[in-house]
Amino acid sequence: MPRSAGPARARTRRPTGPGGTTGSASSRDSFELFAETLLTGIVVGVLAVPLVTALPAVAGGVEHLRRHRAGRSSGVRVLLRTARAALRGSWGVSTALVAALLLLGFNAVLAGGPLPGGEGLLVATAVLAVGVLVVALRAASSWRPGASWPGLVRGAVRTCVADPAGSALLASAVAFVGVLAWMLPPLALPGAGIVVLGLVAVEARHRPAG
Repeated sequence: MPRSAGPARARTRRPTGPGGTTGSASSRDSFELFAETLLTGIVVGVLAVPLVTALPAVAGGVEHLRRHRAGRSSGVRVLLRTARAALRGSWGVSTALVAALLLLGFNAVLAGGPLPGGEGLLVATAVLAVGVLVVALRAASSWRPGASWPGLVRGAVRTCVADPAGSALLASAVAFVGVLAWMLPPLALPGAGIVVLGLVAVEARHRPAG
């Protein structure tokens, strides 16, 4: 009778990888994605410093993480090459985005002063700013070679309306990174990678498996 326990133990033994470690491939993939997300956030944040280059930088970051997730060859060179290609034709939309955010920032400053109804105005301004950022981010994530940026923005508005859950997830990511940067400014750059990864994840929700 004691000998019969041997096969039972063999059947319940968890599979091991080539190196004899359990789940090593899955752990390695998770750490690689985590590292790529942080690196992507730093590179995208640096590229976005001039502000008008933020959208092309996000487009490059999304393409890099999209390729990495699919197991295709990628790297910082792919990110930079995509961002450079996306930069063409983006000046009008990028300038309008910066102007809109500056105007909303001015409204927030006014709302923070002794203005009647300032608290309500501040909340409305914050919500509008997050909405503008979500539309802009979804436009950047949908960039493809030859695409028109005004057309991407129009498509992003339609996508936000058609996918409110995805838009809410992105808004949460933007708010989280904003609070994180406010509390710990050094984490602003790597935190940008969370937003880029969120764009890839929201996009993957509507792709068929396999």
